[in-house]
Amino acid sequence: MPDLIVILVEPEKADNVGMIARAMKNFGFSELRVVRPMFESFDRAIAAAMRARDVIERMEILTTLEEARRGVDLMVGTTARVSRYSVERRAITIRDFISNISWDAVYGIVLGRESIGLTTEELSYCDIVVTIPSSEDYPALNVANAAAIILYEFFLAFKDSSRFEVKPVPREAREVMIRYIGEVIDLLGGMRDKERSLFIMRRIIERTFPCGISEDEASQALGIIKAVRDALARVKGHVPETS
Repeated sequence: MPDLIVILVEPEKADNVGMIARAMKNFGFSELRVVRPMFESFDRAIAAAMRARDVIERMEILTTLEEARRGVDLMVGTTARVSRYSVERRAITIRDFISNISWDAVYGIVLGRESIGLTTEELSYCDIVVTIPSSEDYPALNVANAAAIILYEFFLAFKDSSRFEVKPVPREAREVMIRYIGEVIDLLGGMRDKERSLFIMRRIIERTFPCGISEDEASQALGIIKAVRDALARVKGHVPETS
């Protein structure tokens, strides 16, 4: 079974936390982290969890999403609000995401508030954003139902886990690639909105590199970008800032 941590951001109803714990137990997952719960008592959560009470008893209560990232290789944000025109909100389906992942990684599934879900800032903090296809008339799922569907998809895919053989590309390597791309943009000059260009490239890299290609392929791609940066630097008469 893959390492998967469920992260709830400011849950508003204890019952839903309990139902999520129950779904986790149903599908073989046990690590739950709760960021700033909007209630004090977990009695209703324990009641709703039924035989998954142990998941509630072992869960961590944290104050920031950054804390919840501890030990996680890939933060997977969730949203029902999909837009073709907003880079920040562009998402892929949970099934498409799982079809390309590696089991040799720790995934954090980040679920938002019952009322508004995750904020744009919280979604931007995640490495990738997924969505569950649903009716356009009423696309928003109850958070416990959404969690159950996501956990089921992971559980189902695990039964055919022989196809998950690609080792995930380390986050550090992805950050180095982003840095190189930023330096290439600086050397090219004339880019009107460098930050947006970098944001788009980061999204492309984060969707592809954690699970879509091998570590060796990523290393070769990194070498190509570095070579482009160094060639541009020589033409411009600059010394590259990083090696």
